[in-house]
Amino acid sequence: MTSSQFWQRSQTIDRRIIYVILLLFILVPLFAQKFNLPIIPSKQSTDFYNTLQQVPTDKMVLIDGQWSPSTRGENQWQTQALLIHVMQRHGKFAILSFDPQNNTVVQGMVEALAPKYGYVEGRDYVNFGYKPFSVFAQTVQAMATNVPGALKKDRKGTKLSAMPIMNGVHTIQDFGAVVEVTASATPEAWIGLGGLRQANHEVPLLLATTAVGAPTYYPYLDAGQIQGMLTGIKGAGDYEFLLGTSTFGTRATGALSLVYALIIGLIVLGNVGYYAGRAADRRAAQ
Repeated sequence: MTSSQFWQRSQTIDRRIIYVILLLFILVPLFAQKFNLPIIPSKQSTDFYNTLQQVPTDKMVLIDGQWSPSTRGENQWQTQALLIHVMQRHGKFAILSFDPQNNTVVQGMVEALAPKYGYVEGRDYVNFGYKPFSVFAQTVQAMATNVPGALKKDRKGTKLSAMPIMNGVHTIQDFGAVVEVTASATPEAWIGLGGLRQANHEVPLLLATTAVGAPTYYPYLDAGQIQGMLTGIKGAGDYEFLLGTSTFGTRATGALSLVYALIIGLIVLGNVGYYAGRAADRRAAQ
């Protein structure tokens, strides 16, 4: 086969062949446990990890879930890595949900991890339960000055004011960090209404969001109003790498890398083949 024939054929590759290659590039990293490509964490993922790493372990981390099973392909693995990080540090945390499905899903994740790290509900963590999204803004604003008064009870109906784990937690300023795991535009409420920025005291706000929603929040990152951000499944893979763990987030990041490489390779092949074919046609005409 001459070079001219090769480039001509490159312009007519059967799309079914491309689909098979694409399928292999996705499936091999997902199911081959030892197939891990190098991961280079983004700056915002590294900032997310470093910020949480610096939170004192006696300070409670508030995890606000604003996602449902429809975005669990990204948000679930971000949440899992976050829970592992807090539990590895033996820190306290609280779960708050404004999505009716989220609280059940996250509580299940916590219960799956708790035995490994010796966590007990009510002693090491508290679940504030589900609150309707219609009262999200009002709840955030009320928590700025009175957390027990705004939330009142945990998911089991126990008064927060009677729970030892809530000792010292009166306002939003008493949390070590607020982490928003979301598929919607909600972090602005914590910035504007939550009172996270006050003179002489700043509570870090961290964000884990879907890849499609991330561009909205880069101005907040640049302004220092958000201290770190996990972007989609890539952010989950970055976080797992920084934690030294490897689950679906790591494997999915490898699949993404291979797919991006395939797309770039096909674009280069197509363009080079096009111009090489034109050059061959000109030579034949002469």
